[in-house]
Amino acid sequence: MKEFKQKRKEVFSWAIYDFANTIFSMNVITMYFAQWIIVDNHKEDLWYSTTYALSMLLVALTMPILGAISDSRGKRKPYLLILTLGCILGTFLIGGISTSIADVNLKILCALFFFVLANYCFEGGLVFYNALLPEVSTPENIGKISGFGVALGYAGAIFGLLLVKPFVNGNLFGLQFGSGGREKAFIPTAIFFLLFSLPTFIFVKEKVKSSLEEKRIKIKEAFKKVWNGIVNTKKYPGVLRFLIADYFFEDAIATVIIFMAVYAQVVMNMGDEVKIFFFLLATTFAVIGSFLSGMISDRIGPKKTLFFVVLGWILSLSVIMLTTHTTYFWVMGPFIGICLGSTWTTSRPLLTTLAPRETLGQFFGLYALSGRTAAIMGPLLWGGVVLYFKKDNLLVKGVINFLEKLGFNFSEQVLNTIQYRFAILVLILLMIIGLLIFIKVPDKKKYN
Repeated sequence: MKEFKQKRKEVFSWAIYDFANTIFSMNVITMYFAQWIIVDNHKEDLWYSTTYALSMLLVALTMPILGAISDSRGKRKPYLLILTLGCILGTFLIGGISTSIADVNLKILCALFFFVLANYCFEGGLVFYNALLPEVSTPENIGKISGFGVALGYAGAIFGLLLVKPFVNGNLFGLQFGSGGREKAFIPTAIFFLLFSLPTFIFVKEKVKSSLEEKRIKIKEAFKKVWNGIVNTKKYPGVLRFLIADYFFEDAIATVIIFMAVYAQVVMNMGDEVKIFFFLLATTFAVIGSFLSGMISDRIGPKKTLFFVVLGWILSLSVIMLTTHTTYFWVMGPFIGICLGSTWTTSRPLLTTLAPRETLGQFFGLYALSGRTAAIMGPLLWGGVVLYFKKDNLLVKGVINFLEKLGFNFSEQVLNTIQYRFAILVLILLMIIGLLIFIKVPDKKKYN
């Protein structure tokens, strides 16, 4: 009984990190930072997308190496702790300079610099957090525990929005305090991330592997180990194919996450109060999707589950691209939430079925390499499409003229934001390419 209670405490303490770091991803990446840059300070989408891409490039270049080093030492928690503190510090500094520097361009440049630090550490921490999953699970319940973590993560997104909202509004239960503003979200977000992540570092224990001698590994050796891991993926059928497919999936998903609030504001004319409710609704369904997909994954396998999840992404993005009515946008919000929660719930167990347990740090590093290099291209594609494919673009004019001849009529609002619909189309094409590659990934149900 004591061992059972201890196991439950470790599972909860591992999963609560998802709760903590999703407070950051929801409030900073999805909700407020992009809007603060693009809407409040009138910068092009490309400012934010380029900065985001830079932080992901740094993750892609360094995390496979750090993953290999952590494998050699048999430790993940120290790396997770350092990166978590780095994310919290970067977020706190964004909030500090956003209210203390008067010059707009200098303020934005400083904020983008600290965002690189915060997002690099946030994304890097996920490598070591994911690699701790087998420490708190068994082959029979890995899907459920992964789903529990993702579900808690989206619960964190809900509570994070609600906890930070009074600071943004400058209003708590009808009492005014401060001037409010999107920039007021950042310091509270950093504090809440710190508080809710503490149980992970206190209660989750890493097992000592008797077959693994802790040793120091040089950077050159780590690069060689990672390169050999890439070259030798043929030893583990499906790993390379899954990572390539995941590249295209995450191209689209990362872009949806960081630009959906901007899309809702610019294209659908939704204010912050409405957007908060929209994201709360979508996130609630993400929690439901996480639990359901975890159970389905344990029953039919993560490969089949993820296949249907990606089909769901393609359908929902297609509706969002084509619709001009907010009703359909609201309907697709919960559907996207289910797909988002299900993606992370099934992809982590899928990788553990393809890669040996003793190399999970390295392969989750490669997983980060695939996903994070994808998060470089997706936002850059979005920023480029939004910048160039406006209604006066020759290609756009040709498409509009062709559709009008077929009987379609477009309002001025649709024409003025047509570049965003082209951007959604690019994301759909990325998903389709990834799905075609993913079809031949081996279908296993147990991790190695």
